[in-house]
Amino acid sequence: MRDRASSGLPLRAAKLFAVAFGLVIVLALFSNVTNLRQMDFMSFWSAGKLTLAGDPLAAFDVAQHSKVQAEVVDFDGLMPFAYPPPFLLVVTPFALLPYAASTLLWVALTYALYIAATRQFAPSAGWTAGAFPPVLINGIIAQNGLLTGATFISGMAMLGRSPMKAGLLLGCLVIKPHLAVLLPLALAAGGHWRAFAGAAVSSVGLVLIALLAFGIEVYQAFFAQMPMFSAIAAEGLVGWHKMASVYAAMRLAGAGAEAAWSLHILVACAGALMVGVVWRSAAALDGKAAMLAAASVLVSPYIYLYDTVLLVLPFVWLAGRGTDWRVLAGLWCIPLVVALQNWGFNGLVNPAPLLPIALIVLIWRQLRAERSGIAPLAAA
Repeated sequence: MRDRASSGLPLRAAKLFAVAFGLVIVLALFSNVTNLRQMDFMSFWSAGKLTLAGDPLAAFDVAQHSKVQAEVVDFDGLMPFAYPPPFLLVVTPFALLPYAASTLLWVALTYALYIAATRQFAPSAGWTAGAFPPVLINGIIAQNGLLTGATFISGMAMLGRSPMKAGLLLGCLVIKPHLAVLLPLALAAGGHWRAFAGAAVSSVGLVLIALLAFGIEVYQAFFAQMPMFSAIAAEGLVGWHKMASVYAAMRLAGAGAEAAWSLHILVACAGALMVGVVWRSAAALDGKAAMLAAASVLVSPYIYLYDTVLLVLPFVWLAGRGTDWRVLAGLWCIPLVVALQNWGFNGLVNPAPLLPIALIVLIWRQLRAERSGIAPLAAA
């Protein structure tokens, strides 16, 4: 690709925001680990602690999981472990360290992986990657969006030259499967069967390894929690402003559940259609990856701002194609507004889903302008 990724924002602005975000993350982590406070990573660490104690099943028991958290920090509400058992394979080693040290290691490692993955996709994109607002959220609360974003971006970067390795890496998104819903469609539509096989091997393999390590009861406990998380998504129990889906935005705007579901499903299907059309076309792989990243964020109703890290990929691609930096800068402000809402500046509108929708439109227009063999939608 034409590697002008740093022009997504003017390079000086990208450096400024990347450095500012990095400083805020460092200060927030220093404050949180010297005066232990509730962070999302506490859920991961507590699940790992229970697993190390020989009771992985307790990670999915809200009462036992909360008890471990309460022994370390004072917190309000619940912070259950909402992830499939393969994620225990990732987080359990971090519980070998004290909570404060483990948190610092988690953020440093996942941040480094994310920056490295983005630079793998576009070598000059490091400052732009660091300046992306969802990165700030992940760093402050020590979530896993940097890890899943790095996995997706690195897999896309490797797809052309090492399809099997790329597939093996992409299959690791089984730790957060709602981010990979469109991945089988994309790989199949593009005829990337070696990558498809690799993703199947790693995803199924991780599921089986977790099954052998932790037992079938852990999977039963995980699925038993699903009604609780379905209620969170359907009823907005954590606040509609904290979720980044079309459904949540509609509910915050006052729409009823039926209307919100209808529009969400319509938009998700449109995104899936765009992925199918683009991935079966003659477009370059980096453009296809940009479309898949943008559409993947639209599919799940249960998605948060920290999950949208992978949207840096379409930003980088569009910047490399010479898209007006003022347009991209305007879109860059959307997750910043959502971040402010997450911190208590709650408005009547949740603009989060406008970002992937706008990116899809821009990517489509760019691909059509390049005459890359994409058929008109009417003929698709």
